Amino acid sequence: MSTNVLEQEVTFEGSGVFDPAGLARLPKVARVREVAPEDLDALYYDTADLSLLAHGCTLRRRSGGHDAGWHLKLPAEGSGRREFHAPLRAGKRGKVPGELNRRIKAYARGRDLLPVARLRTRRRRHLLLDKRDRPLAEIAQDQVDAQLLGVERLGAAPGTDAAAKGTSTRLLRWSEIEIELERGDPGLLRAATRWMTDAGHHLARPASKLDHALTAGLGSAAMPGRPAALPRAGTAGEAVMRRLGEQVDLLLSLDGAVRADEPDAVHRMRSTSRRLRNLLRGNGRVLDRERTDPVAAELRRLTRVLGGSRDHEVLAGRLAAQARTLDPPARAGLAARVRGQEKALHLQAHRRAVTALDRPRHRALLDALDALRTDPPLRAATADLPAVRQLGRAAARDQKRTAARMKRAMKAAPGRERDEALHSARKAVRRARHTAETALPYGGRTAERLRKRTKAVQQALGDHQDAVMARAALPKLAAVAAADGVDTFDYGRLYALQDTAAATALRDLPAAWRKSRAPKLTAFG
Repeated sequence: MSTNVLEQEVTFEGSGVFDPAGLARLPKVARVREVAPEDLDALYYDTADLSLLAHGCTLRRRSGGHDAGWHLKLPAEGSGRREFHAPLRAGKRGKVPGELNRRIKAYARGRDLLPVARLRTRRRRHLLLDKRDRPLAEIAQDQVDAQLLGVERLGAAPGTDAAAKGTSTRLLRWSEIEIELERGDPGLLRAATRWMTDAGHHLARPASKLDHALTAGLGSAAMPGRPAALPRAGTAGEAVMRRLGEQVDLLLSLDGAVRADEPDAVHRMRSTSRRLRNLLRGNGRVLDRERTDPVAAELRRLTRVLGGSRDHEVLAGRLAAQARTLDPPARAGLAARVRGQEKALHLQAHRRAVTALDRPRHRALLDALDALRTDPPLRAATADLPAVRQLGRAAARDQKRTAARMKRAMKAAPGRERDEALHSARKAVRRARHTAETALPYGGRTAERLRKRTKAVQQALGDHQDAVMARAALPKLAAVAAADGVDTFDYGRLYALQDTAAATALRDLPAAWRKSRAPKLTAFG
């Protein structure tokens, strides 16, 4: 069983004199206490082409110290990293534990995980304590001896002769200072960084021990490809590539969460896939569509793959909550029953989704997204234009598209025709919202107003679509319940609630739509 924590730390080069007692002057730190030193022995794993390292991930099996075991560190939103632990015994014969292996499938992509380095560390430790003697952060002064394993194969492309080799080793040695938060506020880490910098210490580049060892041992030319530098600040190219990088990172980090069926993970991965697709489709004047259109098509397929699992997840919560609003005692057990029915359907759909994530087609999509980052598909004629101009034009096109679909929906005949037209309008307004999100760093309060107002329209349309979806599901759920001998009268009452919810959403929609069309919302800047 693994544990999941959010790691926040900063690393400095270890040369020069360092006195941890000086950190007692930091905010909320009452005193500094030295604790027992540790001798650590860690074996690091990666693919032959160092795919984990390229994506900011580290996987190790470490003995010695107070937290011996398997440690997996993955990128997280913001500056921290998610860290997963498993006991030493979890990996049989040196094999990566199954749960940790699932967490890195989006990064390894079917390639074998191999030992790439062994690091032995002599660690001197100090704790920063508050007034109640609770640890706020740990200061580690490390002397590191590194041994690179299989030097010839490291960094080699899969399938090459070099990737198949790997017998020689290389030895390295260095020192560093690491400050890691235990329970303190992130502001403490920032204050500690300023104190260390003022004292003449320098941030380590690269920060991780494995990255340091491989860069020093192999040279930067042999290191895996990283995302290209962003274009000039304030340009359309920068806006699009910044957003692309953020969303690709998020998509990769959510892959493991979806496999573990974490709450809301399927929804977030599906939303991220849509954001990426809308980014590629909505900025065709900046991007080379010959390269981006096939990727956008695969992203659309991914949203469909995740759709069944997400729909049943929504219905499980929605129908159970509505069932609890019905008067007891006749409704006793209804909430649990409908939740159980939809949860079972969710699990079936979730298994199908995970199976799809394991297929070569999905791995090819992730490779294609990485390729867009390392070799940006920017059109030279437009990528250097001001971001506010390009995104303003994109927002205007989005609003025009949404207006046409809303008009069509309002004229559609009640029933299936209108439901489908409203769902189409929802897709258009969602794309407008995503454009506004991309524009936030450049469009100021104007972009924020557009984001909020399109979100309100999307919410009203989403409430309507959820009611339509529930209305379609309830007869099937009732039929299953009837076959089990259950009185299905209350399923009919739930069905009636969907009609009420759909009508309420349609009543709220015109006001939200009028507000979203306020003048000058697309004139960013």
